Formats: sequence, C-alpha cells, structure tokens
Amino acid sequence: MKKYFPATLVILALILFASLTNAQEDEKNLTAEEAKIMQENLKKSMLALKREIKTEVNVENGSTITGNVTCKRVRYPENVVVYIEKIGDNKFPAPEEHGVVDQFNLTFVPHVIAIQKGTTIDFPNSDSVRHNVLSPPDCPMQFNLGTYDVGVVKHVTFDKSGEIPLLCNVHAEMSAFVLVLENPYFSLTGKDGVFKIEDVPPGTYKLSAWHEKLKTITKDVTLKAGKTTSMDFQLKKRK
Repeated sequence: MKKYFPATLVILALILFASLTNAQEDEKNLTAEEAKIMQENLKKSMLALKREIKTEVNVENGSTITGNVTCKRVRYPENVVVYIEKIGDNKFPAPEEHGVVDQFNLTFVPHVIAIQKGTTIDFPNSDSVRHNVLSPPDCPMQFNLGTYDVGVVKHVTFDKSGEIPLLCNVHAEMSAFVLVLENPYFSLTGKDGVFKIEDVPPGTYKLSAWHEKLKTITKDVTLKAGKTTSMDFQLKKRK
C-alpha cells in the first residue's frame, strides 16, 4: 500500500500550489482552451487523492461482502460509506498512512473521506486564497485550524469516531465530511454505488450504510469462510 508521510505531503502541496500559480501567471499567454485544459488536469490530479484510509488486514480464508447502494432523490449513489460496526473488540492499530483533504477552487477535495480511528489527515491549502478548516461544536470531535495561507499544510489526528463535518468560516459555501470508523472494514462508493469489503473474519455482523443527506440503514449479515455475500441498500431521505 502506498503511504504518504508529512514530508511527502508538503512536497505534494507545494507542487500543486506551484502548478496552480504557474497556470494563473501563464494564463495571459494561453488560449482560453489551453487554460481550461490546464485547470481541468490539475483538478483531476486533486480528485485522485485517496478517499479511504485504513490499516491493511489479511485474514486466512476470509469472507467478502459486496453489493450496490441506491439513493432516493440523489443523482448518483456515490460517497456512501458501507461499514461493519464491530469486529471483535474493535481494537486495530491506527494507519501510518495519512489522509489528505485539500482545498481547491473554494472546494474541499475529496468531499467525503472515510478513515479508521486514529488516522491523521493533512489539510494543505492548494487554492489561490486563504482558508480556514474547522468542525462544528455539536460533532464528536471539534477543532479549528484557524485561517492559513496558500501552500501551508495543517494536520489533525481523528481519535474519536463518528461523522465530522468540515467547514470554512472564510467561505460559507465550502463543506465536506470525515467519517471516522472503529475498524478497517469499510468501503466508500463511487458513482456506480458499488461497494466491496474484503478479508472479513467469518461471523454475524451489523452492516451499515451512511450518506451525508440520507438515513443510515443497518442490516444483519452472516459471513462464511471463503465465501462472498451480496448485500444491497436503498437509502432514503432523513425524516
């Protein structure tokens, strides 16, 4: 598994910032189409940041859970986190790998990141303006990184599980979510709504599906050694 350590992340942030700055400085010398392509390519590189950070687990003759999520009144069934609530005593070593939530074009990227409890997330500012990253007071873990300059990277270790909204008090339109989970058995859907959780010890578990706007659904699932079990979810609006 590829790991991102603080020094590497700083370099990544500086490269992205330099690319954005150079693009802005050279924009006068580019055609409108060339400038558009440059901005789109930079944005694609930002979107390639990982959306799941967890400890790698290997279980001999482990089970697999796979399935599809559909969402009512949501265009795509993406950014749904499907996770097992408890595996044994839920005591797993925290990942060494850092997550990254960047800031670009007045947007947090990625919009949703699922992490195992104990994970550190780096918050570089790769935008062209200053930003602030904070969580609201009514969430499981409150923090405020203050307003900081372009090119700066700040860090938060998430040691409490739950749904952590991300806000910027400089730009009210910015929002994102960190879902902090007790164990590494989770999967985050893309636009196709497909999820897959592998190397699960055989047993009976509570499997939940979370979405920022929809009601969380929990189902019982029984897994057999070496077998794949299919489980689908249909999420509806919260009441």
